[in-house]
Amino acid sequence: MLIREHLDYPREQHWRLEYLDVEQLPFQWHYHPEFELTLTRHASGVRYIGSDVEAFGELDLALVAPNQPHTWHAQARDDGRHHEVEVIQFTAGWFGNVATLLPELDAIARWLGDINAGLVFGARSATAAAPLFGALRQASGPARLQALLGLLEQLRLAADVRRIGAVVTPPPDEPRLAAALDHLYRHYREPVRLAELARAASTSVATLKRLFALQPLGSVSAYLAELRIGHACDLLINTRLPVEIVAQQSGFPSPAQFYRLFARHKATTPAAFRRHYHLRDGRKTSPYHHAHPD
Repeated sequence: MLIREHLDYPREQHWRLEYLDVEQLPFQWHYHPEFELTLTRHASGVRYIGSDVEAFGELDLALVAPNQPHTWHAQARDDGRHHEVEVIQFTAGWFGNVATLLPELDAIARWLGDINAGLVFGARSATAAAPLFGALRQASGPARLQALLGLLEQLRLAADVRRIGAVVTPPPDEPRLAAALDHLYRHYREPVRLAELARAASTSVATLKRLFALQPLGSVSAYLAELRIGHACDLLINTRLPVEIVAQQSGFPSPAQFYRLFARHKATTPAAFRRHYHLRDGRKTSPYHHAHPD
């Protein structure tokens, strides 16, 4: 189930760094209005950002855009070693205010503004960034902010990066779209009718269609498909439910529609996807590239 996460900021700060030393990474499908930069060490599992699903290994680094559903899922290691996860979270509004005061940060601000759903960095960038996370944890005062800005600048210049396809994000000044998306996040596994969605957003169906038409995916149905495909990927990877039941539990009205949309989004069949990624098979897989709708 998709959960809206509310983050706490210590000492009235506007960004946060969290370090986790855990035995496993449970599937916790969630979203929040902050950017999230996540470095994962000593884990092997599956990363989900929107409907983008990819296996990851010993060192993984990704940047998630605001309001994108995401999670990392890794089971406990056979050797008992714990997973290490370092997460940096900050709002686009905070960074925009800082960049207004410091024009030297304009390039980073524009880079962040061009990210639709997220970025996945390659091994070279992840390896170079890892010690910067450690330095950031140890820093305090102005040096801590300087370390964060240095890390973001280094990632802005990274060449080994994969851009995740566009996913709708609500503009901060459009509460109707934000309300509509919140309703979709909570009810995407159920039948969703435009009239019901418009009521949740306190607007008309015509206005709702216009608001979604201005977003990257262009329609309610396209965004609904993104959420349902992401949920279906989780079921295919982590359960042995028949594909028809996966389609039903993900909100698709028919198996035929599920097969058609899954092939369009993933450029493969649900059965082939499951064979490639299933966590209970006990084998590691190589990164897998997916097709995304225009």
